[in-house]
Amino acid sequence: MASTLTAEQHKLKGNNFFRLKDLDQAIHEYSTAIVKDPKVAVYYQNRANCYLKLEKYTNVVSDCERVVELDKKSVKGYYFMGKAQLELGQPSEAYSLLKKSYELALEQRSAFTKDIVAILAEAKKQRWIEQERRRIAQVSDTYRYLSGLIEQDIQRQVDALDKNSLDYQDYCMDLRVEKEERLKQLETMTQRAGTSDDNVRPYIECKKSNNKTNGVISPEATPEPARSMDMDQEPYKKPILAPAAPREVPDYMLDKITFEIMHDPVISIKSGISYERNTLLEHFSYGRMFDPVAQMPITERDVIPNRALKEACEDFLSENGWAVDY
Repeated sequence: MASTLTAEQHKLKGNNFFRLKDLDQAIHEYSTAIVKDPKVAVYYQNRANCYLKLEKYTNVVSDCERVVELDKKSVKGYYFMGKAQLELGQPSEAYSLLKKSYELALEQRSAFTKDIVAILAEAKKQRWIEQERRRIAQVSDTYRYLSGLIEQDIQRQVDALDKNSLDYQDYCMDLRVEKEERLKQLETMTQRAGTSDDNVRPYIECKKSNNKTNGVISPEATPEPARSMDMDQEPYKKPILAPAAPREVPDYMLDKITFEIMHDPVISIKSGISYERNTLLEHFSYGRMFDPVAQMPITERDVIPNRALKEACEDFLSENGWAVDY
């Protein structure tokens, strides 16, 4: 029998179920509201929030795409979609979405800003790690080859899953976590070993030519061809250079507006939060006379130079020139 309730009434019922943590029933009510009125963004947004808590990330993305189509200024629409993309292993996409959510939150003085800042910083960190892996792959044949095997192995397991299974997304998430762990182990081993690619390349070429590898070769495996080499011959006389390790800027050195390393940090005497001077002044220039994260009223008079942090950032940059482009 068709419901006689309005779409808005079904939304309110869904909100009540959500408060009671009955997410399946909340999803049912929001879905019914959508059927009755498919042009209201908040119905999709609320359902996406339920899917997010149930870790059904592809559903979150699908609903949020509809949200931002209907409401281009939806803070939560971009935020939920960014969180889901981050969980799906898409940090670059997640960062763009979360940055959009953050900008809208500042514009609307949303109380949601502090939540966005935390996840946005994580998205940038994951995006940087992704870029670092590509950088390492460019300078290390060994890492590129072994990380490729890991990617292939995980993808083969994903392809073998039953997409109609109720546990499909859970299995996919487990495999993504496994991939991350294996890549981190490989990066650590590559750094720790400090082995020239010339030592390992004969072993890899041998494995490639035999085409006997069904899984992932252990990074700990000893390169067989190296055993027959004379220790007085090349490449043993060459200095052994370790591939560059993944690099990271400490969170406290990052501006909370641009998420870039600070050069002239100032600190709010009201909230104790530090920002890059220029970006905070630009924030004020738009008439936003409030602390972006703490959401309390402040003016230029309420901030002072953070000399200790400035010195720390300068020391870090002097030893890590790459961080200028972070």
